[in-house]
Amino acid sequence: MEDEFEDFIEDDFAGDLEAAQQALDQGEDQLALELAEEYLETSPLDVEALNICAVAASNLGDTLKAMALYQKALRFDPQNGALHHNYGVLLERLGDYHEALRHFQRCLELQPDFPEAYINMGNTLDELGRTEEALALYDQALRRAPDAPDVYFNRGYAFNRLGRYVEAVESFTHALAFDAGDPAALNGLGYALSGLGREQEAVEKFTAAIARDNTVANYFYNRAISLIRLGNLPAASSDLDAALALEPTFYEALIEKASLLIEMDYLEEALLVLDDAQRVNPLSPEPAFYRGVIQERKGHLREALAALDESLRLDPASIYSLNNKGNILIDLGRLDEAMVCFDQILARTDDYPLAHYNRACIHALRGQVREAARELGKAAAREGHFIDDALNDPDFERVRESRTFQKLVETRSSGGTV
Repeated sequence: MEDEFEDFIEDDFAGDLEAAQQALDQGEDQLALELAEEYLETSPLDVEALNICAVAASNLGDTLKAMALYQKALRFDPQNGALHHNYGVLLERLGDYHEALRHFQRCLELQPDFPEAYINMGNTLDELGRTEEALALYDQALRRAPDAPDVYFNRGYAFNRLGRYVEAVESFTHALAFDAGDPAALNGLGYALSGLGREQEAVEKFTAAIARDNTVANYFYNRAISLIRLGNLPAASSDLDAALALEPTFYEALIEKASLLIEMDYLEEALLVLDDAQRVNPLSPEPAFYRGVIQERKGHLREALAALDESLRLDPASIYSLNNKGNILIDLGRLDEAMVCFDQILARTDDYPLAHYNRACIHALRGQVREAARELGKAAAREGHFIDDALNDPDFERVRESRTFQKLVETRSSGGTV
């Protein structure tokens, strides 16, 4: 009779553990935690119960408790691949990526056919900027779970980060075959289409994502970028407002909003937005850069120069700030200082023909015909429109009628090499 009673008790507690697992599977984390903890009162060394408690505690946001439970369980069973995986998931969530990788790697040594471990290890590598390695892990996961939409989804975002937009479109299309209304996948597909220059299609995907979840600021932001490229500035402005209403400290949206307001000639409003952006990220050079653009538009050249100097203090290597500073110095008649700016650009990159064009402007203003033609030729060799620009640029008035300049124009007109 006593044996039967003990068997009944054991079966009853086993049922509690099964109920805890079932509650966990159904997202009832608090119930799962309570049932598993009750089970541990009589079986304190049970690794499965410790794992359930740890997962539930992690889901409930009690990370310290979850970590302690995983560490305790791994002391009892260091060869348990699932424990290493779950602990790795928690560590990844906490940003401890290198330690997470160690546990995912150990999990795969113990259980080589664990697709979730490949996925999560790939995610961690991607967070560390090792995206190519992440893709190899996602491929391993697909070989073991070819019908896992999460793998296609993660591959899509990895391809987007690498600028491999054709492959990203393919991956997101696969993911959406499992769930056509997944807003995050629709957003990822829209981003890839935008990367391919298919902006109208991208807008349609972003719109579909927003229709299914209008609480994500990034969806509105991404649609705004495509709308800007399509020239629909008022609609883009509305989307940026929506993104900022959801996330007021969304720095990229603040900068894009300021840039858009400048383009629409709402300069005072743009200055206010730039103040917000600087409060969010006081070490960024962009607010000062755009203030320089605004002051130049207003004709306040000295104020513009001061703003660009501040931008360059924060980012001395910015070719855009150097270029704008050089242009303002030209307007102020400080040609030697302007030339230094363009020389600094060309010392950093040979892929910025505008610097050659601006050097040509300085030589032309000085009446140095050969030097102006040489620099203009270098610019036009990269982008032919610079010859047309020079024909209408007042900086070239002193050299425009010279034989050297006319020969350069004729060479361009005849289709020859500049």
